[in-house]
Amino acid sequence: MKELMLVVKNNLLMPIMATEDRISEIKNEADLHVNPTVLNGLFLMLVSYIESMHKSVLTYYLKYQPEAIPVKKTIEIDKTVLAANEDFHLVERLVSEFVRGMTYPQFADLFYKTLRIKKPDNEASLGEIKKRRNEIIHKNLRVNFKHKKTECEHINSNYLAYSLNEYTMYLNCLKTEISSRYADCTKLNALRNMWHYTFTTPLCANFEDYWHVDAENDSIVGCKTPKKEGSLSSSEKFILSIWKSQVSGYKVDFINMSSLGQHMQHCLYTFLKLSNDIFMY
Repeated sequence: MKELMLVVKNNLLMPIMATEDRISEIKNEADLHVNPTVLNGLFLMLVSYIESMHKSVLTYYLKYQPEAIPVKKTIEIDKTVLAANEDFHLVERLVSEFVRGMTYPQFADLFYKTLRIKKPDNEASLGEIKKRRNEIIHKNLRVNFKHKKTECEHINSNYLAYSLNEYTMYLNCLKTEISSRYADCTKLNALRNMWHYTFTTPLCANFEDYWHVDAENDSIVGCKTPKKEGSLSSSEKFILSIWKSQVSGYKVDFINMSSLGQHMQHCLYTFLKLSNDIFMY
């Protein structure tokens, strides 16, 4: 069966755009302050926002494409996580723990390889900025016991402005790369992929036979009821009613859930996960 691609481009871009907002806030604060302690704090926040953005993007991608995790890697399962999750949240938790547990060199390499995008042109500059951040955190306080003095290194306003500019260029590059690579990963295409993965009968071969589609706004806007719907199996009718309930508030008549086969149970879980991320309701 063809790989099920449910990643949505706009969801990949969402953490990047949120980080751009944070950078704008830091720029505004930097214009108001010259205090070295404040500038240090803004600089540390800047690099942390970028790191958090990377992890959010990769975690989102891998929860839908866990097979993209390198083959040689294994994921240890904490039994408390296993006991607390028996649905699609389990994969998300495991992927999240996997991403958090990587060292930065491992993560930086995996990020670009997994998303299949090129590294930024200013990668060397970004590496130096991160190195400076690490020095401030781990090596900043110098104690002269002989003279009973302490010294601290601070970021000046020029270096903060330089760092902000480098990260702004980087985020623009990252948005361009992702937008190009995942141009076809719209919400509608994710729904189409989910539809064809779930409904394999020729009766459902044409997605538009069952849905009113608004391509301009990338959404389903209504349900259709073709005559051939009556020929679907009971489990297919049930799953279809779940879909309709997400779009139009259609009332679902629940069947005996145990009568659903393993494939349909998996499709139900996966559809609910997708619905959580594309805001159908």
